[in-house]
Amino acid sequence: MEETTNAYIAGFLDGDGSIMFQPIERKGYIYGYQIRASVCFYQKTNHKDGLIWLKKQIGFGYIRDRNDGVSDYTIVGYDRVEEVLKLVQPYVVFKAVHAEKALKLLCTIRENNRPTPDKFLSLAKLVDSYASLNYSKKKKNNAKKVEDFLNRKGLLIPVTTDSCNKDEMVLSS
Repeated sequence: MEETTNAYIAGFLDGDGSIMFQPIERKGYIYGYQIRASVCFYQKTNHKDGLIWLKKQIGFGYIRDRNDGVSDYTIVGYDRVEEVLKLVQPYVVFKAVHAEKALKLLCTIRENNRPTPDKFLSLAKLVDSYASLNYSKKKKNNAKKVEDFLNRKGLLIPVTTDSCNKDEMVLSS
């Protein structure tokens, strides 16, 4: 893609876009949640030609018309999100910190592709800290909900210490 196109896409993301990470409930998943990465671009539905153009340039993702008169072009998945972020990173201004932190978070998620329950919870906490960069009004899933699920399933083992010395235990009959 041409540099000017990448810069235009970056400007669109800066003004009418978002980079998000979310824990999404998944019934068949062992930890009850999946961490989803996405990049979204927004536009009034009567001006969605710009989103169609973006999709043609980027080559993947989907466009949907919402009930509130806004359309969004959404790209989901670690590889695709990373591809878009690397494309725009040299040109974003307002979302430069978002892009940098998102690329680091993607790297951390990839390094932990088979996490323990404790590590999955720590990833969910990183997702929560990333969410503080955005203005989400409807965020319903967070690390606390992930932790509650893991505890209900007995997947988080509390750390305990045995204060009794086995040699000093007295057994009564």
